[in-house]
Amino acid sequence: MKRLLSIGLLLLAIAAAAQGDVPQYQSSECPSFIQRLAEDSRAKIDCGYLIVPEDRHDNQSDRLIELFVVRIAAREATDNAPLIYLTGGPGSAVAERIPFILASRLSHRYEVIVMDQRGAGFSRPSLNCFELDDKTPVSSSGWIQDCYQRLRDQGIGLQAYSSASAANDIYDLLVALEIGRANLYGVSFGSRLALTVARDHPERVRALLLDGVFPPHVNRFNEHALNGNQAFERLITSCGASADCRLAYPDLREKFYDVIRKLNATPATIQTMNLKLTGDDFANDVLLKLYDKTLITYLPAQIEAFALGEYDFYSVVEARKRRSDSPFESEATAAPDELSEGAWLSFRCADEAPFNSRDAIVNLAADLPVVLRRPLVENAIEGLSMCNSWNVPASADIENQPVVSDIPTLLLSGYFDPATPPYWGDEARRYLSNSWHYVFPESGHGLLFAADAECAQLIALSFLEQPARPPDAVCLPDLRPPRFHVRQNE
Repeated sequence: MKRLLSIGLLLLAIAAAAQGDVPQYQSSECPSFIQRLAEDSRAKIDCGYLIVPEDRHDNQSDRLIELFVVRIAAREATDNAPLIYLTGGPGSAVAERIPFILASRLSHRYEVIVMDQRGAGFSRPSLNCFELDDKTPVSSSGWIQDCYQRLRDQGIGLQAYSSASAANDIYDLLVALEIGRANLYGVSFGSRLALTVARDHPERVRALLLDGVFPPHVNRFNEHALNGNQAFERLITSCGASADCRLAYPDLREKFYDVIRKLNATPATIQTMNLKLTGDDFANDVLLKLYDKTLITYLPAQIEAFALGEYDFYSVVEARKRRSDSPFESEATAAPDELSEGAWLSFRCADEAPFNSRDAIVNLAADLPVVLRRPLVENAIEGLSMCNSWNVPASADIENQPVVSDIPTLLLSGYFDPATPPYWGDEARRYLSNSWHYVFPESGHGLLFAADAECAQLIALSFLEQPARPPDAVCLPDLRPPRFHVRQNE
């Protein structure tokens, strides 16, 4: 009965909104897995939907969309402005981040509000592409064309799914919840979105927390190969600077290159996972593992094991990753898909693809080692070429220009981050007159809400308390580069 009542109230709200009363926020029952998380953590969590126009620029359309919202009450009574959590992707679901938010120091002093981006997670309509399954290569254009056509046939205006539209959603959320000003936290693409809100609605932003900084004026596809190679080099250099790692894994760079060549000639079979791995696959897999500081510590050992033909060590690292994925056992199976491919494509193909090119990707990577150039360049070109089948109009030129702001801003970067490297944080900061940037020597991509991010959270709390002053970062010099796993010590 309670579920039916909730749906009924939501339908009434949609009907009212259709008459022009938007934006509107309507409370709703939380999904069962969020209820379980609330019980396990003894947190007060409320859910609802923000109802907004799909296309604010189309006066002929009355189509509305519903954006799923989760409000996590502060554990301590304060009058602090809330923290709006903007997740990455684009198109990532917020559900998987809730356990980490609940485990953080920030949730003690700040209400944290998270909202699924338009087209993603529990928001409706969903732009998830079920045409892409486990048997379909991501590089295949067939699933992209089929998903695009299905969504268009449903009447979805894919031209309305972009950073500027999502920034207006955040503004409407603050209006509907009667929040005058808020602190914005953005991770990865969320940092780009936070900067877009700061550009378009500065009066609503008290402070910015940017984690894994992605400023709009950088060119993600063009720089993908350069950023990936830099992250590899930092891994190899860091191992060489550690006596234990250097002794256990000498000549790591050449072994890494040799493994790629060997596996391209004869792919490895990972028996325990029923998986075939080419050299290019291996290079891209190491790149992905550089996102996660837990996995970074295992990468020299994995390269050495593969050099020796001991391919089952791969499954050891994967098992370690699964154990570190969530701080709560009850995180759920009822959550939506982690990534909405249609949202990813709509945002990327509008905001980024028009300002990147195949020629630029190839030219910028011309001086990279040949063995790495191919997988990194092909990965970038593949991502860019997906937009050939996803026909959305290019965003305005402003979406490829720096955001200039004097809003107090804290920028956080992971030293090994291959996706949003530290120099992107420096690039963003050039245009942020009231900002501080810190690089964490042991981290990869996105660090503030990691399970063991005590130092980053202390710095963030200091910043939020008095955002116009330099935060207390006394803990940062105590952090050290990764302590690499040495197999001889097992």
